[in-house]
Amino acid sequence: MNAVYDILVNNSASVSFFNTIGLPRLAPYWPRVFASAAIFELIFRVGQAVTPVIFPSMWKRLNKIERYKWCVRLVSIAHACYMVTTSLVVIANSKLRSNPIHGYDPVAESAYSITVGYFLWDIIDTYKNIQIAGFGFMAHAIMSFGVYLLSFTPFLQYYGACFMMFEVSTIFLNVHLFFEDLGLQDAIIYFINGMALVSSFFFARIVYGTILSVNVWRSIADSEIPISPFITGFVKLANITLMGLSYYWFSVIIMTAKRNALDADLIRALDEMDKPEKSG
Repeated sequence: MNAVYDILVNNSASVSFFNTIGLPRLAPYWPRVFASAAIFELIFRVGQAVTPVIFPSMWKRLNKIERYKWCVRLVSIAHACYMVTTSLVVIANSKLRSNPIHGYDPVAESAYSITVGYFLWDIIDTYKNIQIAGFGFMAHAIMSFGVYLLSFTPFLQYYGACFMMFEVSTIFLNVHLFFEDLGLQDAIIYFINGMALVSSFFFARIVYGTILSVNVWRSIADSEIPISPFITGFVKLANITLMGLSYYWFSVIIMTAKRNALDADLIRALDEMDKPEKSG
């Protein structure tokens, strides 16, 4: 198997191709991109087959769209858990941290090849289910795919790991929605996870993400090595798009939390009003 892999990545045609398209660091990793995309599709398919066995009553209760979203979340949380843990290793790399714009590292590149595969899968799946997923998620998938693909120029490999900390909130979001599908809204763990979701989204995406964005734009402007206008333009567009989506999604989370709190207060008030009538 290793011999086949070496033939795929080390032949002159492969190396020449990736040099020509401006992604020289992708040459040793491109099979991982397609392999990881296939693995994420496998996770989705396994979720469809196994979930009805593990949670039969819940699966019967969910409609077709809800079942689809459940399986998408299985893929999403698998990618998020892997990338968060691996990105911590990349962030701790002092050599890469000293050259955050043009530095490169094998651990980062191995991780990013998998995340490019994930977003490739995400683009294809979202396109096939655009009426369910929506154009916001398609924009997120395309921009994320492009940014992490460009990391193989190499470019922003250190910051790529920092931005991957966004996925901490993704883990809590998926768990939150899993709990809802399972009907655990009244469980204390649902409340605790909800608090973790709001906190992680705010601090990881809104606060940390905004700080990172400023640092990236400043680092690009201060770079002594010339950078392609196309690369800088795409990265800036992606940053504006992804941060804009994060601000919007956070507002949705807050509005949903407020609505749920008001609904809970209303239910309690109605219960209190109903008590005298029952006692009478």
